[in-house]
This record gives sequence, structure tokens and C-alpha cells, in this order.
Amino acid sequence: MIPQSHLEVGVRIRIGQHYGTIRYIGEVANTDGEWIGVEWDDPQRGKHSGTVNGVEYFQTRAENAGSMIRPEKIPTFWTLLEAIHDKYIVTKDTLLLDAEMMKEVQKQLHASLFEVVGMEKVGGKQSNLNHLVDVSVAYSPVNSAGDLSCFKSLHALDISATLLWNWKIVGDIMAQIPTLEEINLSNNRLVRPTDEEISSLVTKFHNLKKLILKKCALGSWAELVRLARMWPLLENLSLEDNNIRLITEESYEFALTQLHSLDLQNNQINSRDSIHALGYLPALQELSLNANGIEEISFPDCPHTEKTALFPKLQILYLRENPILDQCAAFNELDKLAALEHLTMDPDTRVSYEETVARVVGSIARLKMFNRSSITEKLRRDSECDMWKMYAVQWAHVRNDAQQLKAFFKSHRMYPRVMDRLGSPEHILPDNRKVSNMLNLHLLNERTGEMRQKKVPKRINLQTLENLIMKLFGPPDQNPLQLSLLDRKRDVRIPLDNHGKSLDFYSVEDQDTIVF
Repeated sequence: MIPQSHLEVGVRIRIGQHYGTIRYIGEVANTDGEWIGVEWDDPQRGKHSGTVNGVEYFQTRAENAGSMIRPEKIPTFWTLLEAIHDKYIVTKDTLLLDAEMMKEVQKQLHASLFEVVGMEKVGGKQSNLNHLVDVSVAYSPVNSAGDLSCFKSLHALDISATLLWNWKIVGDIMAQIPTLEEINLSNNRLVRPTDEEISSLVTKFHNLKKLILKKCALGSWAELVRLARMWPLLENLSLEDNNIRLITEESYEFALTQLHSLDLQNNQINSRDSIHALGYLPALQELSLNANGIEEISFPDCPHTEKTALFPKLQILYLRENPILDQCAAFNELDKLAALEHLTMDPDTRVSYEETVARVVGSIARLKMFNRSSITEKLRRDSECDMWKMYAVQWAHVRNDAQQLKAFFKSHRMYPRVMDRLGSPEHILPDNRKVSNMLNLHLLNERTGEMRQKKVPKRINLQTLENLIMKLFGPPDQNPLQLSLLDRKRDVRIPLDNHGKSLDFYSVEDQDTIVF
């Protein structure tokens, strides 16, 4: 246990379930003894902003997030070694208690063959700190390292929601455990180190490959990049839920040069410029931007035959829980990424899931997996064919205008690629020729051999047609008119004997001959 005499400004404390940071140590006017000024992580726990009876002792970032407490209210701290011993070391008393508990379970279950074996072996393995590979002491009151020389195999360490409060302590832990490559520091508040301290700590973190900093109130991307100079070989970084709103363009010459995976979910990174700024990370292969309020995906313009210079190595992208307004436009923009193979994204609720899949697969040329489902060659061919048909009419409208065609290919980058495989969609275009409601008929007087050409409505009935013929040729001498359709294809005559029917009832076509 670490005594309270180690208290200083910046130290983290926990009272009950409430975490806070010491901002002041000293006397308070008109009171006796020493007080500790605390800024609480949860402002609801506080009473003021660091000012008591008109005197300012410290400042809080959130209004009324501070309070004064007596030193004796603060529980004692643990070293990391003590926390690991408390959780992982099995004593003889513990083994005896466990054995008694197992026997009691045996009685209650009436399982006479249920034997208590191997407890000593399990205890021995747990007690041998040399063999520990993955350790978690989350939520324990750890605020210093202790002697960690006994850990010879430790690979991953979870020290989230502890009371660690500066990077020197974390560096001391890393330096004492050369095998340590992964560390979880989530829900901790670490004092901002100076540039000199960062330079002195670089050698401490030379083995660090994976770092989790979820809910650490980082806020600033520029500050994160400055801190990252301490982690020269870092490959995997999680910054979930840190209220990061703006990604600024930074130099990555000495920071994040080998970063392969970056988790930024649950922040507020949604502007075009911020997303573009992430594209300069030189080695980034996997990026999570889930739940960032992104409405639009847009990259710099480039011809449909080229890719953007941003995100040159990005293969995996997560975009779930973002209110993207136009998914088709987003898929078209994502096709600009040179290496994108895996995409995770909520489907558009306005269309079927199958249509969403067709759109994304048909739009992004290199995509191999969508929402964790593999994309087969058949699915790609079918999807591209669907897109080919979907935009055929738009293509037809602009194909003879060079500027409009260029704009069309900009908005539908996949179309030239699909046309190379499937050809021009001209033959599948709908027939927009105007259909006439009129027929050009040849009217032949069989007795005299006189023929006249007349345009009549398709739906003219035979009675009206007879009246028209009598007007053109004169009334018949004796017998009433008898009309027939001369079917030249079959060389037959079809009587037109139902005066109430129209010409289209008899399938009369343009340029047909009516004999009477």
C-alpha cells in the first residue's frame, strides 16, 4: 500500500465510484488544517469550480466540477505489483477455502464422483508470475509500478480505470517488462507531459505495439500526435470516445509512422477536411469511424481511371452508425481508395439489403468483403450488370456531349469499367419512339380497281369506315358494302363483318389493304 503522503497535484483518486484529479493541496481560508482540491470526472459530483468564499484555489474545465475534501477521506493506493498479487496469487488458505467450497457443492449436487483435483496445480500456475501472459487489474487503485522484475512473459496488460496519472509511471511499467507489447489505459486521465519528458520516455516504449486509450479525454488530435512521439513502433491505436472533433494536418515524420490500425469510433470526426487529414497517415491499413456523425464521404477529384493519393494502404474501413445521406455517392467516392478491400456500413433502409449489396459491389472495384460477407466473382458480375442496366438511360442522355459524359463518369466511376466488359447498353434502352394512333390504309374498290390511301384512327369502328368509303367512292349500286382485310403474309382475306368492332380488334396494321 502507498501512504497518503504521496499526494501531489495531478494525482488521481477514487472515492466510492467517483474518480477525480487533485488540483490543489493546502489550506483554505477561515478553516483549520489541510484540504485537497479535487476536479471530478463527473461534474455532478462537484460543488464549485475551485473558488471557495470568493478565493480561487484551482480551476475546473466543467462548471461546478470541483470540491474540497480532507486528506484522510482518500483511500490508500496500490502498486501494480500489489494489484497483480491480490488478483492472481493463490495462497494455501485460498486453496483450502476453495476445496471446502467444492466439497459443499459436491454435497448439494449429490455427486459422489465429482472429485476435487488439481487445485494445487492451478494455484501453482497462477502463483508463478513468470508464466503470466495476459493480466488485467482494471478498476484497482493502482497509481505506481512497484518492482515488476518477476514478470518474464507478460505480453498484454489491462490497467484501465485505475489511478495512474502520468506517463512516467506508464514508462516505468514498460521499462521493467521488456516483453510487454499491449497496454490498455482506458478511463485514465494522464497529466500532459512536456516535450522534454516525451523525449526522455521514447526508449521506455520501444516495445509497445498496441495501445488502448478509450475515454481518456484527449480531445485534441494534435496533442495525440505529440504524445505519439513516445511510441515509435506503435501499430494499433484505439482512441474511442475521446470527444475528438477535428483532425488537423500533422507531420508524421516522428510519430505514427508504423500505425496500421486506428479506432476513432464514437468521436465527432465528420468534416471533409478532418477525414482527408487522416489520409496522410503513411502506413494505415485499418480505420474505424463508426458513430462519428458522418453525412457525406468525399475525396479529391481524380479521373475515373485513377485513385486518390489519400489512404494509400487502407484496406479495411468501418463506417457503421453514421447518417450518410447518399450511399450511392459514398460508394462512388470510396472507389477512389487504392487499396480498399473490406467495408462495414449500415445498409440503406430505403432500399432492400440486396440492392445495397449490388450498389456497393458494383461500385467499388477492389472490394472483397462487405459487412463481413465475402464477395464472390458471380456476385460481382451480377452487381456490375445491375449497375450497367440501372444507369443506362442516364448514360444515353449524355453520351453525345463530352462535358456531360465526363461529369457522368465522375459520378459513376464504375460505368466505363463495366462497359469494357459488357459493352454499350444501347440495345437494352427502352424504345422511346413515339407510337402513332393513326393507320395509313390502302382502300381498294375490287369492282373498279380504284385504290385510294387514307389515314384513319386505329380505333375507328367498321361502320364509320364504311361511311368514309362511301364518301370517297360513292354509294354502292345495289348490295351493301362488304369489307375484307387483305393479309398479304398469309395470302388470305379476313372478313370485317362486325360493324361495332374497331380496326385494332382485327389487328389491322399500318399500310394494310382493305378490300370492298
